[in-house]
Amino acid sequence: MQLVINIQNEFLVEKIVWFLETLKDNGVQIIKKDTSSANIESKFTDEYLRENWKEMVMTSGESSDYYKSEEYYEERGNYLLEKYK
Repeated sequence: MQLVINIQNEFLVEKIVWFLETLKDNGVQIIKKDTSSANIESKFTDEYLRENWKEMVMTSGESSDYYKSEEYYEERGNYLLEKYK
């Protein structure tokens, strides 16, 4: 699973990166540190989020009971049918 975090406070960034680095032995890997907020903002524009929000939510890696339910499979199937028409 990957996690993208946009942190506005530089002091907080240093603390969070330090904390994540302490978890290296537990399987946490920092792949990329990008200090320019322009990269994140350009990728996740309002239009991009509006068009892709369902897929982003559905592929977030959460494994609750919803993702095992019939409702999820029905919604996911309908979403994919609409997306790849």
